[in-house]
Amino acid sequence: MALVHIVGAHVGGGERLRELARYRELVANLTARDLKLKYKGSVLGVAWSLLNPVLMMAIYTAVFSVFLRAVRVPNYWALILTGILPWTFFASSVNGAATSFVRNPNLISKVYFPVEALTLSVVLANFVNLLIPMPILLGILLVAGVHLGPSLILLPVVLLANLALMAGLALAIAAITVHFRDLEHLALIGVQALFYLTPVLYPLDPAALPAGAARFIPFVRLNPMSWYLETYHTILFYGRWPDPLTMGLVLGSALLALTGGYAFFVRLRSHLPEAV
Repeated sequence: MALVHIVGAHVGGGERLRELARYRELVANLTARDLKLKYKGSVLGVAWSLLNPVLMMAIYTAVFSVFLRAVRVPNYWALILTGILPWTFFASSVNGAATSFVRNPNLISKVYFPVEALTLSVVLANFVNLLIPMPILLGILLVAGVHLGPSLILLPVVLLANLALMAGLALAIAAITVHFRDLEHLALIGVQALFYLTPVLYPLDPAALPAGAARFIPFVRLNPMSWYLETYHTILFYGRWPDPLTMGLVLGSALLALTGGYAFFVRLRSHLPEAV
């Protein structure tokens, strides 16, 4: 344990990035491990990466469009499906990051390697689960007659920004959870609450929402995840170019989260072996 502390204590952010690059094969192997564990023993395997959001889409469409009639949007199911996929990436990454260090104490305390690989592999595995059904989603939207415009060329940019955002957030969450174990439970509750404060199931369009709901839209826009979900909806559901301000917030928050989250992790890195 002492060796791990000494080796990692005085390494700066730049050197840690170079070290992480040298361990890229380890990151790839950990990512593959997380994917295999997720679908181990499953008959359908990776098909669940699409089947699960489709099932959730069917449930939410029935509840909010058929029974409650709370949202008035043509092809409402498509709006939900284009929101559920990135939301699942966010929720799974946050919850997985909160346990990525505390559930691997032996690796961290006895073997020296860039421990951020444990957290980044969780995010990358969930990102793969986002990418796998994306071509199928595009095919479903085309068959259903949902308009896909030239703004689709921005989808890879938004996906990479989303990945950067989650990598930074995940590193910060993982490092904090080691010192504050209750965060694991708080993250689970917080993600569930944030789901309804993020435009996953509804558009930020006053005309499509029940009377009186429009007054809450400015507050929903304060949630950074709303910028991403609104951008996904704009590109995939409406087939329009994202608002420049919203797109700027997406890119800016991704850069801030990645650099800030990694810098925060580097500050706490030397204390991780003792804390776990």
